[in-house]
Amino acid sequence: MSPVDPIVPLDAASQTPSANLGTARFSPEEATHGNVEEGDVMIRVICGQCGSKLNAKDKLAGQTRKCPKCKAAIHIPPPGGESIHDEDVDVTLGNGETDQHAQPAGESNLRHLLLPEKLDRNNRYLICDRTRFVACWENNGQGWMLKLNTGLVQSSRNQALLPSQGDFKLVELQLKNTGAGLRISGLVSFQLALHWALTELGKGDNQITSAITGLGSLNRDQKNVVRKAMKDQFMHEVWKDAQNVLEYLDSTDYHSPGPK
Repeated sequence: MSPVDPIVPLDAASQTPSANLGTARFSPEEATHGNVEEGDVMIRVICGQCGSKLNAKDKLAGQTRKCPKCKAAIHIPPPGGESIHDEDVDVTLGNGETDQHAQPAGESNLRHLLLPEKLDRNNRYLICDRTRFVACWENNGQGWMLKLNTGLVQSSRNQALLPSQGDFKLVELQLKNTGAGLRISGLVSFQLALHWALTELGKGDNQITSAITGLGSLNRDQKNVVRKAMKDQFMHEVWKDAQNVLEYLDSTDYHSPGPK
């Protein structure tokens, strides 16, 4: 079996998640760590499951690999975004774990999805924390709506109420027009940065996409939140035939970003 290019974990001291995805070219001194060779261009990604900040060789872009920490599937995005300078990158490996050489994820987990740069105007979006529905968006001109105990309010007019940190998932409910009307056709979840992500909601519809750090996954409580929001926002006919989405929300699959 040919060796697998690693997803290299950064040192624990640099584990502060960031919304920026970029590339970095390592100096000869830094290249002595692990299997990183001089001149390699690396893509910085963040595991949506455990939050580990990782480096992957650019030739893995578009592929999916297992996180060396928690083994969850991680989609490697194309190189891009703000560049990360040599002095900003710490490539010291953690305590020599053998799991630094990540194996390819199973074929069932391969999801060659590009992270969105803007919202799809035909779809609906919601954000949840670990247990609650936090915000939602639809293409109606009102922008992101923040969920309070008293109801929904516009984020743009209530920016002081937006939390500055937390573990949030952005969920895209994909819709399509059929001969019978609007129908839910799919669902994808994205992990948001742990710091300052929701402060983007008050700045415009699409700003939240800059806080996406990778594909996400939903726990049981989050699936319940999504199911309830879906049924509250849509008539029965819109979601009743979305068997792939309904089965995913009812399943114990807490690692995939959405139904296969």
